[in-house]
Amino acid sequence: MTLSRRTPGAHWRPRPLLFATDTEAHRRLLIALRRCLRHEQQASGHAGYPVDIVTISRTVLAALALRVALPERAWVDTTILKLRGNLELLLREDLGDPGPQVGALREDARRLLDLCSPSAPPLPPLHAYELMRALAGTTRSFAVLYQLRQSARERGQ
Repeated sequence: MTLSRRTPGAHWRPRPLLFATDTEAHRRLLIALRRCLRHEQQASGHAGYPVDIVTISRTVLAALALRVALPERAWVDTTILKLRGNLELLLREDLGDPGPQVGALREDARRLLDLCSPSAPPLPPLHAYELMRALAGTTRSFAVLYQLRQSARERGQ
């Protein structure tokens, strides 16, 4: 018996987990989770999602942090996915009186969401990085509007 055979599994080659790097599997999982959540909400009659401003702020700060070099493409893609979900969540919220500035901000958000939709063509690394930063800026603006609206509601009650 050889030395490497004494430890179970020592002769196996280490392989990375496919699920951790497979973006198509992540996309299918997120679609299934959204479907389940939508079905659950329709059954319970609850229409709103909870908005976690702390998590949104952390994601935005990480995306807008200054860097010397471009970050890894996988990180950029993951951050775009997070920011896209956060922005879609904030767009569903009632932000009060829709003035011209809020309307223009909503149009910008819709254009950015169209650029990062799953059906959009893949972007080069620098374009994806710039899209991530634009999404982060727009998400930050909507988060501020949401916080102002929540504080106005609390003062009004």
